[in-house]
Amino acid sequence: SKACAQAVQWMSISAADFICAVNVSGKTLQDDGFFVHLAEVLLQTGLPPSRLQLEITEGVFIQSKDALNTLSKIRNLGVSLALDDFGSGYSSFGYLADLDLNQLKIDRSFLNDLESSRKKQDVVGGIIALANSLSLTVMAEGVETEGQLAFLIAEQCHGAQGFFMSEPIDEKLLTNHLIARRGSLKAKARSKLNLSA
Repeated sequence: SKACAQAVQWMSISAADFICAVNVSGKTLQDDGFFVHLAEVLLQTGLPPSRLQLEITEGVFIQSKDALNTLSKIRNLGVSLALDDFGSGYSSFGYLADLDLNQLKIDRSFLNDLESSRKKQDVVGGIIALANSLSLTVMAEGVETEGQLAFLIAEQCHGAQGFFMSEPIDEKLLTNHLIARRGSLKAKARSKLNLSA
């Protein structure tokens, strides 16, 4: 609930549309009360379900049918689902077709040596092409160089996260950044409209 409340605060001080991404374990998905708790958190915080993304790992699929049923109910609520660390586990490609996923997150291990390994380039390019053919957005994890990012852009990867873009920052620093950015955007708008403060 803390993450959802924080996302609502950030949305109120920024013009950006935030997606609040939260990792969820298979054990949590097997909890009978999780779905009800999630729905209550969304109501209490006011976070639109479309602004929440739950990140699950491949291991969830082999744990139980209860977890899969919960995922289906969560999608019907309007919350998006991302398959995190894709390629690091042992799940079947069938789950990509069977589940109503929104996003595939390529595991960081595929980006190691990406710039020098033709095989890794082929694998990453193939994962991106597969995800695109299934109308999934693709996010690459662990991007640390400009070359990795350039390759991902050329292959039509939708997003990237890693130290090349930014080191992790705490919520206070991000809040201050958003407030400062909002102030500079207002100043630009005033100058374009020739308005005084």
